Amino acid sequence: MKKRKLKKEAKLLLLLMVLLLIVILLIIAVNAVVFKGSNSQNNVFENNIKENIAQKEKEEENIIKVVIDDKKNDDENNKNNENNNNSNNNENNNNPISNEQGEGNVDTNNDNKVDTTKKDKNTYYIKINNKANVVTIYTKDTKGKYTVPVKAMICSIGTATPKSGVYRTSDMYTWRLLQGDVYGQYAVRITGHILFHSVPYQKRAKDTLEWWEYDKLGTDASLGCIRLTVEDAKWIYDNCPKGTQVEFYYSSDPGPLGKPTSKKISSYDEKLKKWDPTDPDSKNPWKTYVETGAPSEESTTKEETPPVNTIDQNNNQNTMSTNTISGNI
Repeated sequence: MKKRKLKKEAKLLLLLMVLLLIVILLIIAVNAVVFKGSNSQNNVFENNIKENIAQKEKEEENIIKVVIDDKKNDDENNKNNENNNNSNNNENNNNPISNEQGEGNVDTNNDNKVDTTKKDKNTYYIKINNKANVVTIYTKDTKGKYTVPVKAMICSIGTATPKSGVYRTSDMYTWRLLQGDVYGQYAVRITGHILFHSVPYQKRAKDTLEWWEYDKLGTDASLGCIRLTVEDAKWIYDNCPKGTQVEFYYSSDPGPLGKPTSKKISSYDEKLKKWDPTDPDSKNPWKTYVETGAPSEESTTKEETPPVNTIDQNNNQNTMSTNTISGNI
């Protein structure tokens, strides 16, 4: 009887030990799963950190590359200018120029000033009237002199724009990074860091136009560059090769073709006003837009407040477009 009782107790004890072992194994298995999941989350987190670091490094490399490329271009220009300069401009020497390009001051000793006594083989000659904010394009008469006006463009100059002098264009860009992390289309270098280019864009995309700056065309609004509509900037880019002469002067007379006018766009909807109305791109929404009682150009309707990150706070506004003698030019 005692032996039977002991046998029973031994079996029960063995069963308890088996159950305990099973429980221990289950605990170990659960911990392993939890640990594995934790490691997986840590790996994802670490991978995200690595991706972010890699992206930042790539962005920094791109920025460095842009700066290096710009420096190379400027060094080449300065080297060429040293060989070609035949005169100095004392007025420019007394006025160091910084501009929309955001690349530092212009070394006026190396500006690509032109010897106007030599004959020019280029088709066009560009004159910029600083007071009127008008660009007039001339071509040659029968005597080979640039006296025939063919096109007028409204523009915006700035405080750092050269007051006088004749220069030759050099570098040309379809898009150009400007000061303030904005971009310009169809940029053409005139001298140092002074360029022709479109009204600035917030990104390198045609639907990010700074419309509040566009409405300032015809007034002093840039930091020194010559702002134009896309149509006009592209015309210079397409028709005036490197070496075209550009003259700066100051006169209350806008020029033989007068001062062009253009549409104000600030009062239009977001989709429209983020595009330059003159941009020839087929995606430009202005191409299919039909006026349906929209505010006139002379409307005094209160406009939206522009974003704070505008290049300047000049509230002056004027109008812009192009006057031409012949549509074939």
